[in-house]
Amino acid sequence: MSTTARSVWLRRVDPSVTPPTAGLWRDIDVLALGHAAARETFTTATPHMASIWTDLFQSILAAGPELRWRDDGPGIGRDAKSAYSSLLGRYMARAYLTAFEGARVLVPLDVAKRWLEGTDFVVRKDPPSNGLEADWIGLDGDGLVIVEAKGSHNNALAAWEKPTGSPTVLQSAIGQVERTAVFRRSTGHKLPSKRWAVASRWGTEENGRNPTVIAWDPDEGELGKADYNKLERILMQADLEAVASGMRYSDGIGAPSGLLTVEYDLRNRLRVGERLVEPGLFAAVGPFGIFPVRNQNDLPRLRQARDLAPNLALASLSAQYIKSVQEGFGSAYDNLITKDRTASQGGLEIIWPEKGEEIALET
Repeated sequence: MSTTARSVWLRRVDPSVTPPTAGLWRDIDVLALGHAAARETFTTATPHMASIWTDLFQSILAAGPELRWRDDGPGIGRDAKSAYSSLLGRYMARAYLTAFEGARVLVPLDVAKRWLEGTDFVVRKDPPSNGLEADWIGLDGDGLVIVEAKGSHNNALAAWEKPTGSPTVLQSAIGQVERTAVFRRSTGHKLPSKRWAVASRWGTEENGRNPTVIAWDPDEGELGKADYNKLERILMQADLEAVASGMRYSDGIGAPSGLLTVEYDLRNRLRVGERLVEPGLFAAVGPFGIFPVRNQNDLPRLRQARDLAPNLALASLSAQYIKSVQEGFGSAYDNLITKDRTASQGGLEIIWPEKGEEIALET
């Protein structure tokens, strides 16, 4: 087991299975949660949240084997806790689906819609309504996935932990994924998808509740190969652009006109201690925000930032991955790997340097 693993109480809810299955404790690596938080920070332009994951959540985690928040959890007051709950819920859902359920790419819905303009695919509500849509559309190894993530600091017990329990936030998430669909414009055909509603509830030192994740996942069938391949290229390009924009390397979050039309030097390599990271684009992330590390001129600023805020993280977007996405090789989106204060997937590597470890840039 990883030394950074923490456990959560997981319930899988499949509406076709009766009787409902009970939950079980499941380990999730804090590095996986940190990687999910990093990708969310980049793709959703929320750099103000970086300070809670660039220290691998140490400032808010309680001691012990469970993924339990310190004291009463982050934030003071209902509004602040709700804001933290929402973002932490997104981090947990992305980490869970990526680490355990084969999710290969998850693109925020607004970003995906912009990238699908002018293509044969369109996202719309089915049936038309005033209700909210899901958070992400993406792909796993078989086809389209549609996902809504919810987070809660609710103290209820039965609704979260009993096999037949169903908290309000889960019902809301189910409604959002059920009304979100992808269609072919030319035929009006609704594409089959796997729908995920993932709700997570805080466990804190004060409330004594189990940190809980509920994953609801009906399956509508596999996506045809031709549609899968076309969507794969579009969504991987959208994800790449959004990550690069969040790292301050392109203009416009998720707009189909940033990184792919701007030339950057992709020969640089970052050295962290004894480790040499593969060539790519680099950025530093911390309480100070996000700034790109493009050349030697940026290193003094990086060292100054580290002196002021030692708990920073380094992000690397692989040059090889950028090239593979530009050339349409979807297989480049790899499985999540976590080890030695490092997590990587989909071309994005996040490194949490040890205290005193030297950071240098080599060309």
